[in-house]
Amino acid sequence: MEAKEKLLLIDAHRRSPAAIIAQCIVDGTDGIVLTNHCDIHYTDGIGYRRWCELYNDEYRLTKSLGDKYGIKVFYGIEVNTTTVPNVHYLIYGITPGMLLTSPELYNLPQKELFGYCISNGFTLIQAHPYRNGTVPQDPRYLHGVEINCHPLYKTTEETRVCEFARDHNLKLTCGSDFHGDTYKPKCGIYIPESISDEQSLGRYIRRAQAKLKVFDIVNVY
Repeated sequence: MEAKEKLLLIDAHRRSPAAIIAQCIVDGTDGIVLTNHCDIHYTDGIGYRRWCELYNDEYRLTKSLGDKYGIKVFYGIEVNTTTVPNVHYLIYGITPGMLLTSPELYNLPQKELFGYCISNGFTLIQAHPYRNGTVPQDPRYLHGVEINCHPLYKTTEETRVCEFARDHNLKLTCGSDFHGDTYKPKCGIYIPESISDEQSLGRYIRRAQAKLKVFDIVNVY
């Protein structure tokens, strides 16, 4: 018998944990990966380590609500790099404890960030390449690229992202980049029900090509 799969929403931030879990219940999404932005501007005045602690607190609250209402909540991070303008990377497989001991991730050049991920068993995905003119980065130092369904940008760039992934043997993911500033598209990846922790999620994204659910932004308008 084929293992059951569940739809996982990638990305959720700028909404309260309760609002995020409530939205998942309403639209039938089975789980989320919380991937708040790791941005140098967010650490001003409090420092990198304190920001990590605050993010971990938010994750723990979100997960406790998810556990209560049957929504899987995984931990991840979106790194807003300082080395190339407007380039973001998603890291899967990282845990709250690992983030606390990490270097300032946004200051690592792509090759160093990839090396850090490899040495720790993490998966590195470039978030939303081609969106709003964002250039795909060096495929030698990526595990995959993301098809992004944020409604404000009115296009997923699905064709170009898929072509880049195919040309460079990269995995594809799909995410909503849900910030609470628009409706939440129902999109994401399907994962086996057996995946229950960050490390196994990261390995699955890195080793298998997950089935995607891409939201058709264009035909909403």
